[in-house]
Amino acid sequence: MDIVYLDQNKWIDLARVRAGKSRDSNTTIAYNQALKAVGAGHVLFPLSASHVLETSKRNDPASRAALAETQAQLSRGYAYRSRSGRLHVEVRSALHRIFSTPEPELPENWVIAHGFLQSFEPTDTLIATESETHRVIRLNKLIDPADQYVRYMKNQDDSTRREAHKKLAASAESAVAEIEKRRARLAGETVDMRRRAYSAQLFIDHQDLFIRIANTMGHPFEQIQALGERAVRALIEDVPTLNVEAQMAARLESKTGILTTNDLFDMQSFYTAIPYSTRIIAEKSSVSMAQQAKLDIRYGVVVSNSLESLIDVYPEE
Repeated sequence: MDIVYLDQNKWIDLARVRAGKSRDSNTTIAYNQALKAVGAGHVLFPLSASHVLETSKRNDPASRAALAETQAQLSRGYAYRSRSGRLHVEVRSALHRIFSTPEPELPENWVIAHGFLQSFEPTDTLIATESETHRVIRLNKLIDPADQYVRYMKNQDDSTRREAHKKLAASAESAVAEIEKRRARLAGETVDMRRRAYSAQLFIDHQDLFIRIANTMGHPFEQIQALGERAVRALIEDVPTLNVEAQMAARLESKTGILTTNDLFDMQSFYTAIPYSTRIIAEKSSVSMAQQAKLDIRYGVVVSNSLESLIDVYPEE
């Protein structure tokens, strides 16, 4: 089964078709064919944490519900697992390769989970507490995950929702401010130098995670340190989420002009989707950066900026 990631703006385009508000014939064809392909089991359009947050942020209840219903229809309640959940699996696999030990075989599309809650660390069953894992499993048995998502978007307490997004916006703005400081420090440097600097910072930021996972595998962190630069490179470049983040961040930060919080969310979307999708349809600038870094080639994903690229991809049955 193909896994297709859609940028939030593409979801909005499809929601307009579903609501009868779009006259674009190609988008209409793409939507109708996608709907049939999902029903036939050829493709799935999972959601990510960014989709959930951006949809929840919409203040108009009617448009929020319409968008959520479209997303639920094509995702069937499936979502990409949390960043932390993905990293636990990716880092363990990288350590197996570093120490030349057999890697456990992972199920196909292991990164796609049933239920939008699993896009967030506390409720990702790969890493959640036992009680939280049982709660998610029980909830999925009681309510279809696609319905869970729609109900959540329709029934949030509005004041709580607004306050949560106010805090999220402040956090995102703070992160962008830190990025701008790094851009200033590295002014005039090449993209490759920016990537190396960002990779080094990622290694430092995730060192505790590397230590914890290595210890559970019987490898004291000193063994990793003994490998020197080779281990540092492997724990970034061979960990898909971190590698894509470093590659995208380097190109994003080398752009001219002021960055916005949307740029930050776009980068997060790409390091979620690129390693685990068959196709990605996103905005032109993000697609261009991914292609410049040759991430589409490395991870075998087709990237495009148009929903038209879905037309006639899947057989009608």
